[in-house]
Amino acid sequence: MNEISKSDLIAKPGEILDIEKRDPRQAEALWHGLSEEERLRAVLNTRGLEREKLIILAQDSAALTQALPVDEFASTVLEVGPGDAGALIELCDDEQLAYLLDLTGWWRESFDPARYQVWLPLIMDAGTERLKRWLAAADMEVLALLLNSWIKVVKFLPSQEQQEPPDDLPEFTLDGLYFIEFINPKTKGFVAQILVLIKSEAPETYANVLEAVLWEGLTELDEYATRWRNGRMADHGFPSRLEALELWAEPAPGEADWDKLQPKAAGAKQPGAPRADRMAGLLPESEFLPVVAGGLGGEATDMFRSEVAYIASCGVAALEADPASPEEVARAAKESLGLVNLGLGVLSQGDEAKAGEIVARLGLAALARQGAMAIRRLNKRAWELTSEGWLSKTPTGLHLLEPPLDRWLAGLLYSRPRCYDPTLDQGREYRAFLGLADVEAAGDALDQAEFWGVLLLELMGIEPEEIKSLIEEAAHPADPTEIKLSHVIGTWLARREMDLDGLAPIPAERLNEAVVALQKGLAGELEAELADSLQALPDPAQAALAGRALRGLLTRLEQELGGLKPSAEIDPRFVAGLVVGP
Repeated sequence: MNEISKSDLIAKPGEILDIEKRDPRQAEALWHGLSEEERLRAVLNTRGLEREKLIILAQDSAALTQALPVDEFASTVLEVGPGDAGALIELCDDEQLAYLLDLTGWWRESFDPARYQVWLPLIMDAGTERLKRWLAAADMEVLALLLNSWIKVVKFLPSQEQQEPPDDLPEFTLDGLYFIEFINPKTKGFVAQILVLIKSEAPETYANVLEAVLWEGLTELDEYATRWRNGRMADHGFPSRLEALELWAEPAPGEADWDKLQPKAAGAKQPGAPRADRMAGLLPESEFLPVVAGGLGGEATDMFRSEVAYIASCGVAALEADPASPEEVARAAKESLGLVNLGLGVLSQGDEAKAGEIVARLGLAALARQGAMAIRRLNKRAWELTSEGWLSKTPTGLHLLEPPLDRWLAGLLYSRPRCYDPTLDQGREYRAFLGLADVEAAGDALDQAEFWGVLLLELMGIEPEEIKSLIEEAAHPADPTEIKLSHVIGTWLARREMDLDGLAPIPAERLNEAVVALQKGLAGELEAELADSLQALPDPAQAALAGRALRGLLTRLEQELGGLKPSAEIDPRFVAGLVVGP
C-alpha cells in the first residue's frame, strides 16, 4: 500500500488528505483499500473539518456518515459549524438529524426556535426529499412552536351572506381559510416554502398545525414538545439532569468493591460499536484514565469509549452546559471525567496495574462518585475551618492566610469546589479537580491552613482576641484583608525583640526600631530558636509541617524587610510584614 500500512492510515487518516493534495487518485485508492469498518474507525480518529473531508472523499459517503453514532455525528456538525455542515446534513439519516435538532434546539428545558431554525436552511438546501422527511418526522408541537415564532394566523370562515374575505386580512393564503402574516420579512421565503410543502404533502398536518398556532398555549406546546424530545434523547443514552447529578451523589454501600465484580466484557450482550476516543485532549495523557485507556484493546476499547461518552454527557447535563457550544461541552465533559479519573486514583492508590483491573470491572459512574466524595471531604474541612475553626475567630477569615493558601481555601469553599491553579491564563485561577495530585495538593494546603491555628493559638500562645484587636486597630495596612499571617508573626516577633508584651500594632514612632530588631533576629538565631521549640511537638509529621510553614513565612519576612534602611525615615505605608499603629 505504497509503504503506508492500514494501521497507520486508520490511526492517522489525515495523511490521506495530505496525499490527496498531491495525487487525488492515489488518495482515493488508499482510502478505498480499507474495509467499511476500517474507514469508519479512521473517520472516528479525526475531528471537525478533517472528518467531513474524509467522509466526502469516500464513495459510500452516505453509508459512512450514517454509521456514525448519533452523538458523534452531532459533535462533528457542531465542530464544523452551520456554515460548512451542509454536506453532512444531506448525507445523514433521519435519526441523526433528529438528534442534532433535539440536542441544540432547546435551551435547558425549553424549546428555542432561534436555535432550532439555525439548521433549517441547511435542511432546505439538502433538497425537497430531505425537507419532506424532516417534516414527516417532526413533532406537531415543534412545528407549531416554530410557526408561532414566524407567522400570525387569521382564520376566515365565509358565511352565505359574505363570500369574499374582508380587505384587512393578511394577503398570504394557500386555501382561502387560513390567512398568514409573516413576522420577519427576512424569513418569509423559506417559511412560505415550508408552508407550501406541508400543505401539498400533508394537508391534514397543515390544518392541525395552524389550528395549534391559533388556539394552543405556548406553555402547553413547549411542555409536550420537551417531553417527546427528552424521551428521544434518553433512548440515545443522553441523561436527564437528575440522572446526570448521580455522578456527584454519595456512593452506595459496597459500590467500590470492584474486586467482587466480574469483568464488564464478560457480561456484554453484544460487541461494542466503533466509538471515537473522546478522551483525547480532555485529560492530561499522564493521568490514570488515559493511561488505562491506552492499554485496552478490541471490544473493551469500544465499551470503555461508550462509557466515557456517557460520562461526558452527564457533565453537560448536570452542569447545564450549552450542548451547541463545543467549548462548553469540552469543559463540562472534562470536569465529569476528572471525577472518574480522581476516583480511579483513589481506589487504585496510584497503582496503574490495579487501575486497569478496576476499570475492567467497575463502571465509570461509580468511579465518578468516589472522586466526588474525595472532593466533598475537602469542601467539608474547608467549611469547618472557616465557620467553626480558628479562622472563624478572626475578623477577615481566610484573608488572613498567605497566598496561595488563601486561594486554595477560597476554591474549596465554592458549592462546586475548584482547584487553584496558578498556571492558568486569561486571568483565571481555578479549574475543576482532575486527578489525585490535585486533591493531594488541596489536602496539603488545608493541612497547613488548619495547623496555623495550632501554631498561633497553642504554640505561640496568641489569643484570638489579640489577633482580632490587631486587625481592627491597625492603621497600616489600611485594608484589613491585606493583613496576613506574616504581618501577625512579624509584629509578634518584632515586639518580642523590643521587649514589648502581647500582640498589638507597632507604635508609628518606634517603626524604625522594630524594623532593626526584626532584621537582626531574622539574620541571627531566630529560625533555629523556633525550630528547636517545634521539637516539643509529639507528632513528627506535625513538627515537619510546622517547620515548613514557619520557614516559608520567615523567608517571606526576610525578603520583605531586607530592602528597608532603618537609617532613614520609613513610611509605614510601604512596610510589609508589620502592622503599624496610628
